[in-house]
Amino acid sequence: MGGVPKTALNITCWPKADLDLSILGDIIQGGTEKAIEAGAALVGGHTVDAPELMYGLSVTGIVHPEKFVRNYGACPGEVLILTKNLGIGILTTGLKFDKISDAVLPQLVESMTRLNASAASVMLKYGASACTDVTGYGLLGHASEMAAGNDVRLKIDSGAVPYFADAPALVAQDTYTQAYLANMTFLADKVTFHTDSDAMRHILMEAETSGGLLFSLPAENADAAIAELHATDCPEAAVIGEVVGTDTAHIEVF
Repeated sequence: MGGVPKTALNITCWPKADLDLSILGDIIQGGTEKAIEAGAALVGGHTVDAPELMYGLSVTGIVHPEKFVRNYGACPGEVLILTKNLGIGILTTGLKFDKISDAVLPQLVESMTRLNASAASVMLKYGASACTDVTGYGLLGHASEMAAGNDVRLKIDSGAVPYFADAPALVAQDTYTQAYLANMTFLADKVTFHTDSDAMRHILMEAETSGGLLFSLPAENADAAIAELHATDCPEAAVIGEVVGTDTAHIEVF
């Protein structure tokens, strides 16, 4: 973590028999605008005919060899900070089945289209030892990578974790992704739950799409980092736990 994007290529699979090309234009335009916002130049791309729509960017960037943060290396005595709400995977699945309200959709889109640039800048400024994005493996899946690097134990306060208000109700309606089932199996021996909330367990293990950052930094820097995150574009950012020891890589959720 800590790299700066410089160039980007569009990679698109397009079902031309099913979707109008004008939609493709809107998608490419949106991707271009985000690439420019991130400081990258769009230099071309590839589009192929395919039965299912897929779109992404292949990005090349630069990073200072002494100013980057790995996704492992969290140290005892540090705190864990999460910069975006959880629940994106749950809500986007709910959207496919018309389970979410019109009022929720703008919140969801804003979160997914918000860059992690400001969060990354704060993470570097306040001395993070480890940082990961929160994507397909969910919060706990990516946290397990951070724990494994130094064989540290993470304690996560589920009551402090920010999430979309509609997520628990959707969980109660059996709204989940296939990735959640895989994550649950993967984490079986890596996490101990001390909470009885089934909804919270689900939210912590559910896949996220374009989620925020999870990073660890010295406890004495936490207040300043949170204040700066709130002042930029991460109003949900919160301290959600701590790194407590170096016995074996494990996560405890309270």
